[in-house]
Amino acid sequence: MWTEPTMPFGQSVIVSLLGLSVVFLALICLALAIMVISKILRSVVSDGAKAPAAAQKAAPAVSDEADKELLAVLMATIGDDLGLPTDKFKILSVTEVK
Repeated sequence: MWTEPTMPFGQSVIVSLLGLSVVFLALICLALAIMVISKILRSVVSDGAKAPAAAQKAAPAVSDEADKELLAVLMATIGDDLGLPTDKFKILSVTEVK
């Protein structure tokens, strides 16, 4: 089989398909392992994150100066994105999306 200087076409196709199948099976195994590990870690992290989440709700509000700075940054970003001066639009409310 390997003593000849060249390989017949049929045999080269079989070897190529075998190599491709090994690579894709390894990729599938890696993808499955990543999914399993992420589910395990998500369940471990979510159990530990429930208690601090309640503590964050009870945290005091941010100072008024920080709110003004945040609004200024948002106004500048939105104005730049829309191509409008800041006096042409008004931000009515700001809610954080998690």
